[in-house]
Amino acid sequence: MALSFLDFPEAFSTAECETIVALAARSNLEPATVWSGVADHVDTRTRQAERCYWPRGPETAWIYDRLDALFAEAGTRFETEVDPVFEDIQFVRYGVGAHFQTWHSDAGTDRYEERRISASVELSEAGDYDGGVLEIMPTMGPARTLPRGGARLFRSRMIHRVTPVTRGVRHALVAWTGMRG
Repeated sequence: MALSFLDFPEAFSTAECETIVALAARSNLEPATVWSGVADHVDTRTRQAERCYWPRGPETAWIYDRLDALFAEAGTRFETEVDPVFEDIQFVRYGVGAHFQTWHSDAGTDRYEERRISASVELSEAGDYDGGVLEIMPTMGPARTLPRGGARLFRSRMIHRVTPVTRGVRHALVAWTGMRG
């Protein structure tokens, strides 16, 4: 069976997670959107969270560099060619009730080749929230297995979701890469 996901438990240090969350606190968080096949739109039945996007720049270059290295290793292990991250990375805040309830693929029909590998980085301590679990089908059930700063990389075509947060706040960093179109 082909490798479906990779975990990097120490992708970011606790201090780096705190720096990323502090950067988000200075950013303009907006309601998270979903892709309808035509355009992005807010649909809280499908996805309820706050998010912001960060381009590669002086303040975020170190995050991109770390993700580029993780994606390069994952590309080798998944036996697929990938470019460095070329889409803006996404910071996501899941408060109580927040979720990405619908099973979905990050590749979809609009970015099938562009998004080959996805990454989700845990920025919160496990005890800071309940729920908010990234579930990936068919391999992963409802259990958090990564510490704060851990990254899970998986094939973007895999179906996944985030269960509702029932207590506290979950912060995550999300990114994708593949082949620039």
